[in-house]
Amino acid sequence: MVTSRLSKIAAILVIGTGAAFAQATTQQPNTQTRPPAGQPAPRTTAPAAQAPRPAAPAAAAPAATQGTLVNLNTANESELDKLPQIGPARAKDIIEARTKNGRFKNWEDFVARNVVPKNAEEAIKGKVRF
Repeated sequence: MVTSRLSKIAAILVIGTGAAFAQATTQQPNTQTRPPAGQPAPRTTAPAAQAPRPAAPAAAAPAATQGTLVNLNTANESELDKLPQIGPARAKDIIEARTKNGRFKNWEDFVARNVVPKNAEEAIKGKVRF
C-alpha cells in the first residue's frame, strides 16, 4: 500500500514537473504594457542582442598588390622590398643606383642600368612608376 502511494506521488511530481518545464521553454508572446507614470518598466524579456560589430579592417596589402604603383625614384627600402622578386639587398641596389647615377627616367633607363636581374625586372614591370 505504501509503495502504491509513493508511485502515485512520484507520477504526479513527474507529470507536474514536465508541464512546468514545457511552459518554461515555450516562448511567450511579447506583450509589453506601459507602466503607470513615474514607475520603471518591468524587465520581462531578455535584453536585445547587440548589433554585430563590423569586422576589423584587413591588414593593408603591400602597395604593389593594391593597384598603386611604387615610384622607383622616391620609394624607401621597405617599400621596394614589398615588390615581387625584390628583397632587402635588391632594394639597396636600386637606391644605390639612383643615388649614384640620378633618377630613373623611364622603364628603358631602369633596364639599361642592369640594377636587378631579368626575372626581377619581369616581376615588377607594371608595378612601378618613375
